[in-house]
Amino acid sequence: MTNNKKKPKQPSKAEIKQAQLDEMMSKAMTTREGNVHLISKVKKDPKLAKRVRALLCEDLRRIYSIPAMLGPSASRDRYRELGYYSPVLVRYLMGTWAEFQRQAGIKESLGSAQVERNISKTLRAQQIMEYADSNVKPWDDAYSNLDMTSDEVVLMIGSDFHSKFCDPFALRVWFDVMEMVVPDGVRYNGDVVDFPSLSRHRQLPGAFAMTLQEECNFAKDRLFGETRRILPDADIKLIMGNHDIRMVTALADSAPMFISMDSLKYNELMGLDEHEVGLVARSTFLNPNAMMRKNDIAQNWETLPDAYGRPFYTTVHGFLTGKGSAAKHLARFGTNGNNGHMHNPEMTTGGNLATGVCEWSQTGTMAYPPAVGAGYLPGPTESYGHMTTFNIVRLFPRARHVQHEQVKIGETMAYFGGYSWEITEEELDARAAMLEV
Repeated sequence: MTNNKKKPKQPSKAEIKQAQLDEMMSKAMTTREGNVHLISKVKKDPKLAKRVRALLCEDLRRIYSIPAMLGPSASRDRYRELGYYSPVLVRYLMGTWAEFQRQAGIKESLGSAQVERNISKTLRAQQIMEYADSNVKPWDDAYSNLDMTSDEVVLMIGSDFHSKFCDPFALRVWFDVMEMVVPDGVRYNGDVVDFPSLSRHRQLPGAFAMTLQEECNFAKDRLFGETRRILPDADIKLIMGNHDIRMVTALADSAPMFISMDSLKYNELMGLDEHEVGLVARSTFLNPNAMMRKNDIAQNWETLPDAYGRPFYTTVHGFLTGKGSAAKHLARFGTNGNNGHMHNPEMTTGGNLATGVCEWSQTGTMAYPPAVGAGYLPGPTESYGHMTTFNIVRLFPRARHVQHEQVKIGETMAYFGGYSWEITEEELDARAAMLEV
């Protein structure tokens, strides 16, 4: 004889979980109702607050350690469902939910979080410094051959090329003048590259037309390689600016984004040995915070002596900004000199009885101003005075005399030394392409 009775259906795991949750929520609701008047008691008796805070913390820890079916959580929503006390009471005694979690020991304290952040920043800064010590610092002042005891030394100084944003017309004039003048030294005075993908600026489509490798190739081949071809014996230096240092900081990570790069060594990516280019890299690269980083970058300056060993001519990318930045740099260094960074040319004089009268020049940018300024300057760049210029600087170390000769690249023409240049259709098209988003 067969038994046709069906076995009772066993509840599924989901049904068991839901039943347990319903039971916990029901108990929480009942308990909360019993504690509803607790907030008024705490308001009347401040001494009670300490005990209630302890009860709240104990309650949050209970919820956090609820069986694995829900997973550990101390969220506001979880507490609304399963907490024994009103969220209004929590706000009154704890303020923010984050502080409630900290008081319950579920979230780290502000003090320990700050300590951990500082340790992390310091470790990161040490890694960057170690990378720079191997791949950057050895090229500081390398390949130097200027004879500052001679009667005359000619420098060619340009700044702020910004790779992708470099004005093709200005670059043609730059190399033509280089062949005309044949300077003893060339100073690429900071920001020869841009690296927008490593920056918080210019996060717009179209601002990344060049890869990191292509930007490095621009500096290595288009700038340094061509300069060395024209001037086989010149003293060529890159004064490291804020944009140039971005790559050093990023390469120290050896991040997966660099797997396609030709090298992870800064000196090789920039072709420093290949083209015998030295750096002005006085920075320590040990910068755990923004203020230290700004001050460290400001250390990248070169001061050439006169024929008697006294400070004579300084080249610095620039770290003193605002109105009259050229005068600020002159006052800081107390020598003749040149800075970039600001993108608008200035000329000023100053000095004292000890130094005599000094002359300081601020070069414009070698980038196309409307393009390079589009990411951070509101309104027309013309209103800021940004202009494309570079300098020929004639130093007379024995006489302690300096002659600055500015080369200005205009919208359609440039002029220097009795020669003029006119922009081509291809260069106009390249400028227009820079403005496309």
